[in-house]
Amino acid sequence: MEKEDIKQVLLKILEVQLEYQLRAIRQLQGKPDSEPIPTPKRGKRRQSIVDLCLKILTEEGKPLHVNELALRLQQRFGRLTDRDTLSSALAKKARRGILLRQSAPATFTLIDSKEDHHETT
Repeated sequence: MEKEDIKQVLLKILEVQLEYQLRAIRQLQGKPDSEPIPTPKRGKRRQSIVDLCLKILTEEGKPLHVNELALRLQQRFGRLTDRDTLSSALAKKARRGILLRQSAPATFTLIDSKEDHHETT
């Protein structure tokens, strides 16, 4: 280590030590430690694969096969996904009747779309 590096390390150690001492003194005096550190706000939530598929199905207005959905996810949003994973996630929503239904094997459509002729019971 060079002399300047050693000096910087020692100064940093002293700075940390003094910060701890000041914090201890303030606690003994009953003063607040210091201003609370603001937590950084999280960025915009990344949309899930299902959300993006719903967007695609809404724009298309017709049933799409999982292979077609996976291809469009990659082309439009740059999201690579496994066909089986996508099919499983969409089928789970369809079974619960949330926003879409399965119109044929591995083919999904929005519940309220023009192409949805399924009678609800």
